[in-house]
Amino acid sequence: MRFLGVDLAWKPRNPSGVVALEGTRFPLRLIDGPRTLPTHAAVLDWLASAGPRPATAIGIDAPLLGLDCARGRRDCDDEVSRLFGRFAASVHSLSAFRDMLQCFAGQLDARCAGADLCPESPAGPGPAVIREVYPTALQVHLFDLDRTPGRTKHAYKRHRFGSKGEWVARGLGPFIEQCIRVIEERRYVARDPAWQALVRRRPRADAQGRALKAIEDGWDALLCALAVALEHLDRGVMRAYTGAGPGAWRRGYILAPVLSPASVRSGATRRACVGRRPGNTGTSTPMAPGAAGGAHGHTGGEGGSVPRPS
Repeated sequence: MRFLGVDLAWKPRNPSGVVALEGTRFPLRLIDGPRTLPTHAAVLDWLASAGPRPATAIGIDAPLLGLDCARGRRDCDDEVSRLFGRFAASVHSLSAFRDMLQCFAGQLDARCAGADLCPESPAGPGPAVIREVYPTALQVHLFDLDRTPGRTKHAYKRHRFGSKGEWVARGLGPFIEQCIRVIEERRYVARDPAWQALVRRRPRADAQGRALKAIEDGWDALLCALAVALEHLDRGVMRAYTGAGPGAWRRGYILAPVLSPASVRSGATRRACVGRRPGNTGTSTPMAPGAAGGAHGHTGGEGGSVPRPS
């Protein structure tokens, strides 16, 4: 099986991160990337060239379904924000990027003919399956954030740091170190020459901003590929978050980790206290969509990705 990851840029002419893993069990082999492609058109060429064999699952960090939602947010965006907001991993509205996303989704349907976006369809012989994934939420599983109350995602996007040196020292560098540690400890990827070459490619403060952004995009793409690999090879770790009702996935879904029962209970308790005042025993005041965890969407920096929290 092949597992492809795409960290889609939020502008069609900006670089996107891509990666390909292969194998039928962990550890997987790194067979392409992580690297960046210069445009959405190049990403579509890369995906189309993958072909139908072997069985292929593609994880793309971008909204792909439900893009005509009237309020600019889908039910799945609200659901993920509700559950993952306490990890600082809420989802922002897609309104500002709707036209770009609709264009990409239409071209994806044309170039990857027959590809299946239904989250219940496993990868197999024939056209690829495609998932909308959310690498920021994957941090919850990778770093066991739901095991200890109060832990949040590791912030590593450029705009959160005052200088490039601070970004490398406190953001991107430590994030990559954590990813390497977990991937090697859990044997998600084989420690072969391709992996060793990636591990040696550490971010440096004296590197150009574009080079650092390419490293960031590559690791985001790797997490996208890991998300669909975990879905297929470690059942029960990932699930599709959707709205309610039959066929709700057609209005949008996000593949993200399954939270521990204790974490879900903790989040429910915390939400029940929101908006209460002394003596107020009524129901909680719901937060606005995406408010959980504050404003965590990133604007893309040098290249940028689709409106996802950093």
